[in-house]
Amino acid sequence: MKRLIRTILAAASSRGVPPIVVGLFFLIYIGIAFFTDETLIALMALTGKSVILAVLLALIPLNSALRLLMETGRFLKKRKMFKEKATEAIPEQFDEMVELPASPHFAGLERRFAAVGYKTRRTENALAAWRGFTVFPARILFLAGTFCLFTGILISVTTRASHRQMVIEGEPMPTPEGIGGTVKRIALAKSNGLILARALTIEVAPSYSGEMDRIFGIYPPSLYRGSFVYPRYLGLDLLLQFSAPDLPGGYLKHIILNCYPPGKEDSKTISGSPYRIVFTIPEPEPSSDRYISYMARDKTLQFKLLKGEELLFSGSAPVGGEFARDGYRMAFPEARRLVVTDYIGDYGVFFIWATALFFFVAAVIWLPLRTFFPRKEMLFRYDDSGIMKAFSGSEGGRRAHAGIFHEALDLLGAGKIDTTDA
Repeated sequence: MKRLIRTILAAASSRGVPPIVVGLFFLIYIGIAFFTDETLIALMALTGKSVILAVLLALIPLNSALRLLMETGRFLKKRKMFKEKATEAIPEQFDEMVELPASPHFAGLERRFAAVGYKTRRTENALAAWRGFTVFPARILFLAGTFCLFTGILISVTTRASHRQMVIEGEPMPTPEGIGGTVKRIALAKSNGLILARALTIEVAPSYSGEMDRIFGIYPPSLYRGSFVYPRYLGLDLLLQFSAPDLPGGYLKHIILNCYPPGKEDSKTISGSPYRIVFTIPEPEPSSDRYISYMARDKTLQFKLLKGEELLFSGSAPVGGEFARDGYRMAFPEARRLVVTDYIGDYGVFFIWATALFFFVAAVIWLPLRTFFPRKEMLFRYDDSGIMKAFSGSEGGRRAHAGIFHEALDLLGAGKIDTTDA
């Protein structure tokens, strides 16, 4: 039973697990690509619905966790080897192991190793020598980052929930769990950031005593009442008043216009009539910026009135004003800014953010240590049988380290080591 468990753990912690799993998903991705253009979205949806694919994906974080535990165990065992009373060694933890009949003339070896920059520790029948710093912390951080990355992906594809809502100035903030505070203002302004040219913010007043005002931007997404807030599209909530000679009752209703940026058209059909109105926000002057037209409170709207496919006329009117012609009347008593907003319930995002931090810190640690201070280790152990076992390992500068190690072996084998203590 123990052998079976060890076999399973060895297979689950193998370095080959991640590339095999990723390769299988890549093959599935290629297969899906023959049937839809939304290949990645379809693959994520399929993984979220399939228990088999979810378990397959879970093998990668499981592999990372097992490797993290095994790497930690190996590191602690090796650390004990280099302590004064620890003389046992595991060959798998070194790059090279050599056995030779030799006497433990460690005093001479100590002086030779010290002369080339190695620190040493000697016991009665063992000598350890090392220099530099291990990149073990970077390996552990890399494995932790890999674990977080695929755990986050697994959580996202299996539990992610998305809800789209209209966030309108002056109205309560809608959320999947109910209603939040009142939306005080939707603002669009120039941004000094490196990526985005515009900064979009939604200011929300508190819905109960003790809660503070909240401001939501485009990135990074903010968490509000259990969901991440992702503003998507700008538009207008327009109160439209319309009457025509053959529409005596008139029409008065709030309509939603997806008409940003300025110049973009959106049309609305007057229910119960043959009329359709196409709206645009006028393009600003060439010297002005587009967001100015959208943010202006006294903005003007351009429109075209169609009856069926026939264009009756076109015109414009300011918000708060009206337009009348040939018995037709159109007025815009009120226009409020809105943002089409996605509320995403996705706690895998936290793991993705942790991944970026782990990978960054791992790179910062690994690069200088691996380049300038690589860890180099040697362990010589003599037992009662008259056989000396020598172990060598290096994380960098292997050629120079191997030269020093083999020179020591040659001197030991030839009995040319100075046996007097300094």
